[in-house]
Amino acid sequence: MAWRSARSTHLPTPIVAAPDSYPAVPQPNTQGMSAAQIAQVQRGRFLTVAGDCMPCHSAPGGKPFAGGLSFVTPFGTLYSPNITPDKKDGIGNWNDKQFYASLHEGIAPGGSLLVFPNYLYPAMPYTSYAKLSKPDVLAIAAYLKAIPAVASAPPPNDLHFPFNIRAGLLTWRLLFFSTAPVKFDKSWSPAVRNGAYLAQALGHCSECHSPRNILFAIKQDQTLAGANILGEPWYAPNISSSKTDGVGGWSKQVLVSYLRHGGNMQQGSAFGPMKSVVDYSLSQIPKSDVADIADYLQTATAPRTGAHGQTIATAAQLAQGKTLYEANCAACHQSNGAGIANVFPNLAGNQAAWAGPADNLIGVMLGGMIPWHANGPAMPAYNATLNDHQIAAIANYVRTAWHNPGVADATAAKVLALRKTAPPHAIATADPDYLDLPPIGSAKARALGCPLLNTAMADPGDGWLNSMSGVTTATLPARTQMLLATLKSKMPGLSNAALTNAAVTAYCPVVATSAGLSMSDKRHALATYRQSVEAMLAKAPKS
Repeated sequence: MAWRSARSTHLPTPIVAAPDSYPAVPQPNTQGMSAAQIAQVQRGRFLTVAGDCMPCHSAPGGKPFAGGLSFVTPFGTLYSPNITPDKKDGIGNWNDKQFYASLHEGIAPGGSLLVFPNYLYPAMPYTSYAKLSKPDVLAIAAYLKAIPAVASAPPPNDLHFPFNIRAGLLTWRLLFFSTAPVKFDKSWSPAVRNGAYLAQALGHCSECHSPRNILFAIKQDQTLAGANILGEPWYAPNISSSKTDGVGGWSKQVLVSYLRHGGNMQQGSAFGPMKSVVDYSLSQIPKSDVADIADYLQTATAPRTGAHGQTIATAAQLAQGKTLYEANCAACHQSNGAGIANVFPNLAGNQAAWAGPADNLIGVMLGGMIPWHANGPAMPAYNATLNDHQIAAIANYVRTAWHNPGVADATAAKVLALRKTAPPHAIATADPDYLDLPPIGSAKARALGCPLLNTAMADPGDGWLNSMSGVTTATLPARTQMLLATLKSKMPGLSNAALTNAAVTAYCPVVATSAGLSMSDKRHALATYRQSVEAMLAKAPKS
């Protein structure tokens, strides 16, 4: 499954995404339906998108809603079920009562409701979906039954004993599960009420952004305070109304931009599971609904104190972090952490860099990051070029430099733990949307003869193909060194000739789109650059 980045030409103002920038859920077949039935199906389609159902119920390379996506938990591995209307492998034989029991009660067909109920594991957020109204639950059922059926049986769950016995969930349900609807405050405006319904029942924000107790149930007195995502190497930050730790201090415009379009150059960009929420859900529902969610989060949620660790790094380690930052990061993010407007995000004052624990900052440095707007390249991965102590040192420096109020709590042990669990962030090589992202596939680049993605060398998860976007004469040598180091670490068998061609491939679109240069000037610039790379490689020590 390939996450696509939002298209943007204006930053940091709200990003305007093209209508076809994101994959859409399947269109329902409403032939022969009455006007009322069509309205119900369309309502169900909206609710299914708002609930972000498709990503969890679609395996990589599989059909939408056909299930099979794995969820690795401390208790074993779960696989999402097929929820297309296939009668054998999906929900084609479920009636409305059974579907309602599944979403509202967390009980799927099968077993005996009195003796051995088929309780759903709470990896399925029925604990939030239980807040949906019955008409909305049935609207979701109507939509899912109107999409194409897919005959595909997901693998069976592989859970450790005794967690593979569903009856054991009864105690957990009695302690922690409630079917109470959303509790609206009388003072809330219609917008905040709508936002609360979307955030609590459909967006199920609390499932990721709330700490859990020893039995993995949400701590109700700490909802939205931020938490490590169960089974994921990511930290979901505080999104309560707190003006210091949450989103209460953000402008509404910035928060809507973040939720709907994946971020901005000040507060950071969505990555990990949140990018899926943006790409497949919040970007596809009306902007007014996203604005209502923002209103609810900023004005109606209880302000929570975020997670704050203890400073671990010494002054000497912070000094080492600064030195490493200057050598590895400053060419893009600048020595003062200000970044480059519309190309590289700032780190100074960026809440994504310092809020909560250092997990996300470490994860991005280890695995790199997909570019979230067309002007900038992907963040390169440093998992093979920097050791655990070095990555921890950079993280601690960034979290505390330039008046950032973070805590220097990153350790080599934490980096090692995340290194073992961090998933790759590569965009699928076959993704045609990636291949055509400007400036790589621009008409000017093609006219100059810039080579496009070479599948024999492609490792777009490291962002090497876009690594020269925004480069200047002053930063070109450092950026080239970074690119060559990335390629050498990921593809150690490459010859100097292949490395040179890769560098030219990355730099070519920059030259192609340079204003004020004739075609002859551009060809000369590329030839000169090729010679400089060859000289750089010739001087490099033999490995």
